[in-house]
Amino acid sequence: MNSNKYLLHELSWVDIKALDKQSTVFLLPVGSTEQHGPQNPLGTDFLIAQYVARIAAKNSEIVYCLPTLPIGVASHHRNFAGTLWLKPHTFETMVKEVIHSVHYHGFDKLIVVNGHGGNTASIMQAISEYNDVHDMLCVLFEWWSDEELIKSIFGVPGAVHADAVETSTVWAACPDLVIPERFEGLTSAEKWGREIGGLFLSSRTDQFTETGIAGSLDGISKDKGQQALDAAAKKLVYVAEELSRYKK
Repeated sequence: MNSNKYLLHELSWVDIKALDKQSTVFLLPVGSTEQHGPQNPLGTDFLIAQYVARIAAKNSEIVYCLPTLPIGVASHHRNFAGTLWLKPHTFETMVKEVIHSVHYHGFDKLIVVNGHGGNTASIMQAISEYNDVHDMLCVLFEWWSDEELIKSIFGVPGAVHADAVETSTVWAACPDLVIPERFEGLTSAEKWGREIGGLFLSSRTDQFTETGIAGSLDGISKDKGQQALDAAAKKLVYVAEELSRYKK
């Protein structure tokens, strides 16, 4: 376990300069500030990503966590109050600028820890460009991507939106922010989005779900959420330490 400070904003410039440039891995948590049903906080996506990243950094001697980017690509949720969003290009530029800052200081290994599916395309564009042009080792990590793990814990093949998987996970990460009194009577869309002729139709969220929820709400459990968080953090440590040992 990292017995020292592991959050970049709590360290001084002298501390950062002293880190080993070849082995240090930085984590960049990113997410979104958007609706997650009546029961969950608007910050669900970035709060989960931040939790996983910070636990991973705490449990590794070579991993350090950058400040979180809390706003992402979320205009499809705009008709739900409180949702904030960036254009995809703006978000991509923000990610690239943070990577550039890290690279400027002599470090070449970074993992973007993403908590929002709407960010994925922009992140992949940003890290692909930086890896190619600047000889960086950047990768994307998404806590929900291991469908077998999610199925083993929750009995469903993956998270959708503000469903039992996501509600359980943010409940474990931030127990004071979830409102269990609102669980009863919640309705949700069976799946994400709309289809025409078997093809996915890009839609605003309010066009297919009144509550902002999509996916099953059966079996919401703080304990299951903690299992998912612990497994994600453990896997992230493994990925980071493998990346740390990689020699270009």
